Amino acid sequence: MSLTVLVGAMIFSYAFVRGANSFVKGGCKLERGLLFEGMRDRLGDASFFGFVFGISLAISGWPGFAALSTVVFTAALVAASNAKHILLQEPLVFTDFVLLKCVVKHPTFYMFAIGIRLRLAIVLGLILMIGLLVWSLVSAPLIGHVTGLFLIIFFLTVLRLLPVEKIAPEPDLARDVSRLGLGGCLALYWRRWLQQAPGPVPALPSPAKAEPGEICIVVQCESFAEPARLGLPSSVVLPELNEFNAARARASQYGRLDVSVFGAYTLRTEYAVLSGRGESELGFCRYDPFLSALGDADKTLPSLLNDAGFHSIYVHPNDLDFADRAVYMPGLGFADSIGIEGFSSQAANKGERVSDFDLAEFILDAVDRHVDPLFIYAVTIENHGPWSGHGDPGERYLSNLTKSDAMIGALVRGLDARGRPARLIFFGDHRPSIPGLISSDAGRDTPYVIVDFAKGEIAPRSCDIPPEALFEAALGR
Repeated sequence: MSLTVLVGAMIFSYAFVRGANSFVKGGCKLERGLLFEGMRDRLGDASFFGFVFGISLAISGWPGFAALSTVVFTAALVAASNAKHILLQEPLVFTDFVLLKCVVKHPTFYMFAIGIRLRLAIVLGLILMIGLLVWSLVSAPLIGHVTGLFLIIFFLTVLRLLPVEKIAPEPDLARDVSRLGLGGCLALYWRRWLQQAPGPVPALPSPAKAEPGEICIVVQCESFAEPARLGLPSSVVLPELNEFNAARARASQYGRLDVSVFGAYTLRTEYAVLSGRGESELGFCRYDPFLSALGDADKTLPSLLNDAGFHSIYVHPNDLDFADRAVYMPGLGFADSIGIEGFSSQAANKGERVSDFDLAEFILDAVDRHVDPLFIYAVTIENHGPWSGHGDPGERYLSNLTKSDAMIGALVRGLDARGRPARLIFFGDHRPSIPGLISSDAGRDTPYVIVDFAKGEIAPRSCDIPPEALFEAALGR
């Protein structure tokens, strides 16, 4: 293996990387800065892909294979980032790699975003790369493997020594994916996340002690949004959300939730409600806040309501191993965490999604089983995408929306009938993403409503709030 071949392979690889970065969606135009700053900013990107090149060289021993692997990896990364941006209006972030195990265990939630041609290209590419790797392993000289190990150490050292606090002082994906490159943004944001744990939780007043038999129910409804605000074509017949409108008419508080995400990332909204912490407080931890959530578990909504005398239950009719909810929810203070195994409906037995109405019945049954103060945080699943398959995706989404609406009515009537002091908080976690029909151009907000029961006259209040404000609404019930 000659030095000329090695250097040529590396130059070719990075030239492709630089060209590929210009195709990454989600960036913004930047003004030209100082030459030194531009070189420093791009050093993270060069080191990230140099590290990838080094791994490929250490495994194969051939610079040509390492260059080809880097090109394929770069193309795949850009394609994945662009596919994500089309659906969710956000490029790849480092926390997306944590979700890879979710993709493997729950492919139906993700595979719809990958077209048939791209799937075929992935399969053919893997076959080709495996064949070339086998050939390389048989014929490559030892010096190639050793050189690869050296490059791994070198580029990791460069990434470790970069002054990331100065390069990326605050998270700004649109700016940094253009300024740092996709690979540089992934690597440096990961380093900033390692450095920047969330700041200390501000002192919170102790919640009032629970009244006898008091109930607090928070329902995080999947993809719930007001049809009239989705920017749908005039030809689309919009369903009437009669139960939601009736709940809003008697609500203590209602309005729009200023949700930052679109089409996915339920966990970001969920964490804001459970912790009372907004994205500005979380810094680089905002992209998957649960990864660093257990450090302040005693300040979360279930923990504080436990101290006030409530029994706290988390219920989500899905596999709680998804996004590690089976670990995080007990860690955040929930006495009981109930997933799909807690449902005996026909849909659950068939491995299908549990309906919102079945979840409402489950909640009311739990209320009847617990005569002492009870806090339930419920997350629905019926209207989770994809909506492709049989029929029109938009029609399927809107049809499921009416089922979520029926759930609200069932809960309101059920709590009215029980006559116990209660507060119901119902909100949408994010809007749906249906390419060609629903996009973030129409906005990202979702509706919320807070209804009180057996608490006397309460003057209704309309206001738009961020998700973390619902933490205070539940705490001060």
